[in-house]
Amino acid sequence: MKHDITLELAELFSKKATAMGYSVRNEAEEHDPKLLLTAFKGQEEICRFEKTGAMRFWRDSPFVEERKELHSLLLDLKERNDLYLNAKPLDCEGVRDFRLISEFGNHLLAAKQSKDNEIRFVTWQYDYDRTGVTLGHYYENNYQGALKDFTVRSGLIDENQLFSVDEMAVLYASCVFRGRHDDDLTFDSEKDLQAVIEKLESNLPQQSMEQETVQEQEDEHGI
Repeated sequence: MKHDITLELAELFSKKATAMGYSVRNEAEEHDPKLLLTAFKGQEEICRFEKTGAMRFWRDSPFVEERKELHSLLLDLKERNDLYLNAKPLDCEGVRDFRLISEFGNHLLAAKQSKDNEIRFVTWQYDYDRTGVTLGHYYENNYQGALKDFTVRSGLIDENQLFSVDEMAVLYASCVFRGRHDDDLTFDSEKDLQAVIEKLESNLPQQSMEQETVQEQEDEHGI
């Protein structure tokens, strides 16, 4: 179930947006019952957000990248918030302030809303009588990391079928190298290779890609 943006979520969004160089204003309900927030950069209005998370903006507004950045931030926070609100309380001794996001076999994914309004995630293993949990892997607000860990720990996905960040960085460097130096690439092969590179880029931290690029340049120049 999707929920309207809560006051806690609006607070958290405003805090994170401010850290990114924006300012966020709460809108008075009597002016427009659907409208909740307006985001600015300096004196320029970037966009507005309704209580549902829908975005409004002026058709001729040039701030395309800024809108994408803010919308992505809000949707990411709202996804975690909705997951938490839809989950039932965890009925285990000592962790009843967590909610159960998912479980499979003897493992579970849980979440807790902290005082700073962040939703924090953890994976656990049930104890022998399922009245408690043990062996926690804590992921703070990294939902995707916690979800990946849960699928591996529970056996939903074979860990050998996944690539680590370091392994993906090596693959990325190899693909980039081939794209630059293989003169025998056909048009279709080059297109497929570029698709792989873009997929790796979307899953790799910027730092890992930069390190592999620097290493390739050093190897080319014999440093």
